[in-house]
Amino acid sequence: MLDRLFTNTGYVLFVAAAWTALFHLNGFFFNAAEMSPFVSLIFLPAVLRPVAVLLFGLPGAIGLILGAALTTPMTSAPNYVTALMIVSNGIVAWGVFTLMRQRSAYRTQLTADMAGLTLRTIVVFAALTTLASSTTSTFLISLSQDLSSSSGLLLSMFAGDAIGAMLMLYLLSIFSHMVSKHVK
Repeated sequence: MLDRLFTNTGYVLFVAAAWTALFHLNGFFFNAAEMSPFVSLIFLPAVLRPVAVLLFGLPGAIGLILGAALTTPMTSAPNYVTALMIVSNGIVAWGVFTLMRQRSAYRTQLTADMAGLTLRTIVVFAALTTLASSTTSTFLISLSQDLSSSSGLLLSMFAGDAIGAMLMLYLLSIFSHMVSKHVK
């Protein structure tokens, strides 16, 4: 049991570190795409939401929450909206994963060993996670008087998450071919 705790803690810390690194890379490379403190037209960490829960399950979702807590921009004093946005970062991805596993079409693919996982399922999972995350975040932002001054956040956030996820998946696909050449 202690081994499992250490393993899950490692997963949490790995996901949080990956989120933090991608968040800072996003700020470095795509600072001009930032529309507000919480919305960017290109958001690289978005790819981690589906990937983290797919690979690591609940520890991946907890890692997403920790990563968001470490990188959430503080535009004002922390409040309940900011806390809800941080927690929703992992809960939304875990919720989409759990709901998809309830459907018989995806139940056999979304397993721990990911045997039989298809590109279609990955795209559906990433799209649903992006839609749920951007909708939830936009709703939470609208609850805050400090943050809700911008209009059109839902479409911008959805586009940023989708573009960031697709860009990262593309880069990962390029990287995986380079690694496979040297590992064989």
